Amino acid sequence: MEDLVLVQIQTEEFMKDKQMKPVGKWILAKSLIGGQKTTTAGIIYNEKSSSKIIPAKVESIGNKLTEDIQVGDVIWWDVSKIKDGYAGNHVVHQDWVSFVER
Repeated sequence: MEDLVLVQIQTEEFMKDKQMKPVGKWILAKSLIGGQKTTTAGIIYNEKSSSKIIPAKVESIGNKLTEDIQVGDVIWWDVSKIKDGYAGNHVVHQDWVSFVER
């Protein structure tokens, strides 16, 4: 688990310093669920989802999307397509997206 958190932190730091954009039918999205959360009592816990479809905010889109997805939308996508958990930034293929909120 510690390795996963380290990879996620390194990916977020790398993305922050670069002007990167996905190509083709890929979407860069930041998960709206997962990661460490803190309760009002100060208890820190790892948020988990029992669903394989999770929300993420679209940060950037590729140049060949055929679906109506725009930067700033919230997409609901199938997290079972990846192996590294669902917190943080992800590159999501448009075919993995089930719903779009605008």
